[in-house]
Amino acid sequence: MEIYSENYRLKSRDVDRFRSLRMSSLFEIMQETATEHSELLGSGIDVIRAKNLMWVLALQLVEIERMPKYREEIRIETWPGRTVHSLYPRYHCILDAEGNCIIRSSAIWTLADVLERKLVPSAQSGFDYAGVKTGKEISLPRPPRSFFTNESMPFTVPLSYIDMNGHMNNTRYFDLAENVFSPAKDGRSPSRILVEYASELRLGETYDISWGEKDGHCYLMGGGEKPSFRIVVDY
Repeated sequence: MEIYSENYRLKSRDVDRFRSLRMSSLFEIMQETATEHSELLGSGIDVIRAKNLMWVLALQLVEIERMPKYREEIRIETWPGRTVHSLYPRYHCILDAEGNCIIRSSAIWTLADVLERKLVPSAQSGFDYAGVKTGKEISLPRPPRSFFTNESMPFTVPLSYIDMNGHMNNTRYFDLAENVFSPAKDGRSPSRILVEYASELRLGETYDISWGEKDGHCYLMGGGEKPSFRIVVDY
């Protein structure tokens, strides 16, 4: 199956107090549909775990025309791009009831060794995809070029944020963002989201989290001496 699609009606758990889809819920929807598609492609969680591998998200870019609302029916489409060495591009398009693509995403996934936590090239893993082109693709993400922060706090990773890979799940970073970004508190929806995951956040570890807002851009980063993650959200 080259393109995977799934219909979904937004539930109360998916939306914020303004009845709009949360950023973390958006990334959960994309994560789950990518997971379902990987199963059909023969590279699901059980298959790769048998080879001591795990899927790891490195970069993701999302362009948003509008966020869907509570109880709105949407259709999610996802498909892989062409594998390049150890990089596995993946695309998403979220459509409304009229068939308009209201959210587009591009992402770069990798396969990593479960024990060594190092990237594994496709020649070694055995997973290599020719990819699909639909005309709905946006450019692949690149790491943020500029950053601004002027606020900070310590953050300890709770058990509820840990996923099957034993680290803080990528979707949970957006709960952190929502809690500190003033546009989110005011009910404004993002128009563009760029996230880079450089290293893991582990259960019970405390990290320095910093953020700032400048010229309509909101920034969030955290980790040790080098940032473990960086997020830029445009409103």
